[in-house]
Amino acid sequence: MTNFKYASEELPCFICRTRKATTELGWFTPSMKEDVIDQIKDILSHADTDYEEYFSVNIVCTEDEARDYLLLNYYGYSEHEINHGQVNPEDLTEVNDLISEHMTAEGVATFKHEVALQSCEHCTPEIDEDY
Repeated sequence: MTNFKYASEELPCFICRTRKATTELGWFTPSMKEDVIDQIKDILSHADTDYEEYFSVNIVCTEDEARDYLLLNYYGYSEHEINHGQVNPEDLTEVNDLISEHMTAEGVATFKHEVALQSCEHCTPEIDEDY
């Protein structure tokens, strides 16, 4: 498996737009994460405070990275399952088909990746567990 790590980032609250909330982004290589963060910052800076709770960024990766990216983010496999060959053969076939569909002439695969901004603790305080 390539060098993937689970990523999260402090991004603006989708309700108040002023405070920050931890947003889980998904599994990325370090360069993918850097590119995703740059795209998010660009989207948010151009939108001022008028942006959607959900938006997409572009993922560009090699064929090998694409396999792991899809298995981790969309098929729900763990690193352990991927590293130990515990991936369903039908899922691998689907992943290979998706990679073929998304390969560019430059030899990289491109995918849309959805980002869902979260609400901050101020806008949605913790619910009392005794409630």
